[in-house]
Amino acid sequence: MIKPYFSVIIPALNEEKFLPHLLDSLAVQSSKNFEVIVVDGKSKDKTVTIAGTYKSRLPSLEVVVADKPSIPLQRNLGARHAKGEWLVFIDSDSILLPYCIDRFQQYISNHKSRLFTTWASPDSENPKDSVYTLFANVYVETTTIFKRPVTPGPMTAVHRSAYEAVGGYDETHKFHEDVDFGLRLFKAGIKMTIIPESLYIWSLRRFRKQGTLKVLNQYALSVWPMIFNRPLKYMPGYDMGGQIYGKKRPMKRSVLVTYERKLQQLMKEFFS
Repeated sequence: MIKPYFSVIIPALNEEKFLPHLLDSLAVQSSKNFEVIVVDGKSKDKTVTIAGTYKSRLPSLEVVVADKPSIPLQRNLGARHAKGEWLVFIDSDSILLPYCIDRFQQYISNHKSRLFTTWASPDSENPKDSVYTLFANVYVETTTIFKRPVTPGPMTAVHRSAYEAVGGYDETHKFHEDVDFGLRLFKAGIKMTIIPESLYIWSLRRFRKQGTLKVLNQYALSVWPMIFNRPLKYMPGYDMGGQIYGKKRPMKRSVLVTYERKLQQLMKEFFS
């Protein structure tokens, strides 16, 4: 078997309703130069069984079960199983656009980045969701400007050498493990770059389930520790796992295309 260039690592916990959307999007990628590693955190639903049914569509798929649920632990476990030169960490409720992996490869061939992410698109046509996603994209861009880069949990690609240089994710974190990872990479001289395209769909299920004000308040409380290079390790009420969410809302491609065009124009004006 030819060694894959990318290893897509997906931590999962009770994601039987959401993980299939991500695996479906991986199965139809225009580039096949990747493997998929689903790392389950002792799910109590059918996550592992459902993931296994995709082996016919994703021949390189491997399903690993961790000793306990922990996002940083599951990501590190996936990295230990990975064969690819690049590690792509994706949340189980994200969805990739069909040309995402192909654009990754093009971007790497034209840039010297060892760490990157992309813009996101909302998972519905609700105008509020578009606004939240826009602010999230601007926020990630801003963290790089102020030298507090965030490596977004929904989508982060890192070269294996960079990942190993900082020892992967800190498994003592139950929250902000992605912020901590980005800050340690920055301190090691590894700069994060951002592909100015919406190449994945970001799930706003947390906003819908827990309420916008509660989620925004949690994020606001977490900003100040990050500014002083002390990301939080725990956030009360920040539950993980797909069991606490309802069904995913359908999305329209036309809405995503229109959103991406507006976002590209706005970001070019903002950062020019």
